[in-house]
Amino acid sequence: MRRRILTVALSAVLLAVVLLGAPLAVAIERNAVTEERGELERAALEAAVMVSPSYRSGDPVELPARHRKIDVGLYTVAGRRVAGTGPELLERELTSAARGTVVDSSSDVDLIEAVPVSIDEQVIGVVRTSSTRSAVRATVAKDLLALAGLALLALGGAGALAFWQARRLAIPMRSLAAAAAELGAGDFSVRPPVSGVPEIDRTGEALSATARLLAEQMARERAFAAQASHQLRTPLTRLRLELEAGLAGGRDHLDAAVRDALATTDHLSQTIDDVLALARQPHDPSSVFDVEQLLVQCAAQWRGAFAADGRPLRLVIEAPPTASASAVAVRQILQVLLDNAHRHGSGAVTLTARESGAAVAIDVADHGSTEVTWPVPDDTRGHLGLAMARSLAASQNGRLLLASDSSGTRFTLLVPASPLAG
Repeated sequence: MRRRILTVALSAVLLAVVLLGAPLAVAIERNAVTEERGELERAALEAAVMVSPSYRSGDPVELPARHRKIDVGLYTVAGRRVAGTGPELLERELTSAARGTVVDSSSDVDLIEAVPVSIDEQVIGVVRTSSTRSAVRATVAKDLLALAGLALLALGGAGALAFWQARRLAIPMRSLAAAAAELGAGDFSVRPPVSGVPEIDRTGEALSATARLLAEQMARERAFAAQASHQLRTPLTRLRLELEAGLAGGRDHLDAAVRDALATTDHLSQTIDDVLALARQPHDPSSVFDVEQLLVQCAAQWRGAFAADGRPLRLVIEAPPTASASAVAVRQILQVLLDNAHRHGSGAVTLTARESGAAVAIDVADHGSTEVTWPVPDDTRGHLGLAMARSLAASQNGRLLLASDSSGTRFTLLVPASPLAG
């Protein structure tokens, strides 16, 4: 990239130098010729003022001395040189000066000016001045050399500026490439530094956002991979117990055990589907579900397990509104809470659905006591299911609360109610 920036900058400056320098060089040459002719004309006029009419009678003529190499000669009207330097005879193209006209002329070697000398409107002679073209070329060469120096200075300045700009762009681009490589290697904590270049910074922000999303996705998948065993352990244990009970009870109990095992298998399949769905997309803001229908399904699934322990499971529906959350996530939260009540609680279990302001409240209450730090840390080992349930509730823009005293334990799940409810 650095080489490309340098190439583009130098090419642009070089093109500008060529496009502007060529006409400027022609203008310099023309200006040098014009200035030289002006100098020749001034010298001729100065000499013409000093010429006296008496030169025709043989008096000597004193022409002005020039600080530059300019030939100054005085010629008669007939074209013969009588004083100064120059050719013996006036050039044919300059003879019109004897008729009162200032004449410009040139040859391959010289630039020439001819000025008439007049007394009382009568031309008495011609002053001829000339200088070599080499003097003009020397002036032009000096000016072109200065122009070339400016062009080189412009190229050098452009090169230095382009090098600085390329360096300024290359460093954050290298940092961006290194961050992308680290992200590809699995480091989701990469955050490209701010460069001050808006386009690069926006790319860095997009890369950082991608890293955060990937980190969240990977953390979610790792968490659910670790927690899947907890969610699957209860139905697997139940399935094993049902099959063992069928075998122990003989042929009379085998059919009932098989039916129970098939029902448990369906619940196990549902749990697997839920865990996989939550690992991919824990929250769909547009999803809504019927709370009563979901609680009826959960109660039907768990009523047999509680009844086997002599513990009733009561379902209380107090006209809850439609919930704006993922039914899959809420079902898994309830699975965790009911399993916790089955393992650690005692007495009857009450599953209640009610309205709570702009939210739907679902209570799971029993008469046991739960000794757990609340809120449960995400990395806890002893209550892995409760930590997952709290995380799932947060993913649904909800909360999971715990109230525990001597009368029992109550977990309350709060999820947003659908704005269309009621």
